[in-house]
Amino acid sequence: MRTLVQTILVILTLASTAVAKTPPERFAAIAVVEATGEVLHARHASELRHPASLTKVMTLYMVFDAITAGELGWDDPLRVSPKAARARPSRLGLKANATISVEDAVRAMVTKSANDVAVVLAERLGGGETKFATQMTQKARALGMTNSRFVNASGLPDTRQVMTARDMAVLAYRIHHDFPQFYRYFSLSKLVWNNRSHNNHNTLLGRVEGVDGLKTGFTNASGYNIAVTAERDGERLIVVVFGGASGAKRDSYATTLLERAFEELDRRATSTQSPTTPPPADLDDQTPVLFAGLPGETSQGGAERRGVQIVIDDTIETRPLPIAPATRPAKIQTVSMAMPSGTWGVQVGAFSSQAKAQKRLHHIKDITVDHLTGNEGHITEGQRNGTPLYRARFLGLTSVDARQVCAQLNTVGQSCFALPPHTLSE
Repeated sequence: MRTLVQTILVILTLASTAVAKTPPERFAAIAVVEATGEVLHARHASELRHPASLTKVMTLYMVFDAITAGELGWDDPLRVSPKAARARPSRLGLKANATISVEDAVRAMVTKSANDVAVVLAERLGGGETKFATQMTQKARALGMTNSRFVNASGLPDTRQVMTARDMAVLAYRIHHDFPQFYRYFSLSKLVWNNRSHNNHNTLLGRVEGVDGLKTGFTNASGYNIAVTAERDGERLIVVVFGGASGAKRDSYATTLLERAFEELDRRATSTQSPTTPPPADLDDQTPVLFAGLPGETSQGGAERRGVQIVIDDTIETRPLPIAPATRPAKIQTVSMAMPSGTWGVQVGAFSSQAKAQKRLHHIKDITVDHLTGNEGHITEGQRNGTPLYRARFLGLTSVDARQVCAQLNTVGQSCFALPPHTLSE
């Protein structure tokens, strides 16, 4: 009798343990028209999920912000701490006390999704990963990501690190529009490091028409995640999927969302009637789901890989557009190419001191760039968060020249974006 009771207790213990290990609901999805913020499809989009390596998009936002503010330079060497060197995979394999440049760090984040590099950047910008994570959370709230919390810079498993699909869509919008001059880094196909080639793991780029961004990732707690952007015929979409049962199912769901969304936009463009679903005031979960025929969430998030703590995370790629000051995606204002000559400019950096801005102008002049001959540059003084900000610019260009200057500078890894006439007073 005692043996029977003991057996039953063992069975009950194992059953309760299995239940405890069963992952919570992980699926969430959203499809958004980037120009207006209109939600075309939403399932659990405001429910908390674990972002995994989608976290690195927020880390890169912080890096781009620091570069734009002049607090960090592309060539700055970053020291690798023992803690960073011990980071769990996926990683670049950096050795303690070695260095890596900021630009190489960015490349490693968007291609290899390197966790050791994420720690290096966090320690440089925040003085430690914990402090940096607090800064990430504060910046996220300022961007309108009201339900996101970060406790590390990489996305390695931590139950406290959460995000919603809605917040990820906001972040995808903001990093694209706030830093158009840097967005191209997401489109790198590979990274060559120490004579080894690390390919980008994205399977949608080059396979699904118009796909040009952002990132994917996986942990046991999150399932397979993806945030992706795409453009066709001047229309841009943001799609986020959390909790895929596999990389293939996640990619299939995201692809179906993109295709259905573009079909809906095409239908509206050719329809003589007004759209039945007006743009909402903000990204939300109240908008009717237009694509109700999509596979349900029951097919997602059900494949926990026992014993796997973290696997190599995927990535995707990107492209540029104007800056929007509001937390809500604003309608994109297009500028005619037929502008009067000599009224455009380019901005090559923004700095905390006039001396740094002047140094930047001299540096750009030292680079042989067409269309800048005889142009000494200009420093515009402004403010950022109540502190002085000095913008290094070259003015008096045509619209064509401004774009060609930036194209040349971007090719050699230098920051530059064109300034239409109406932005020169900012």
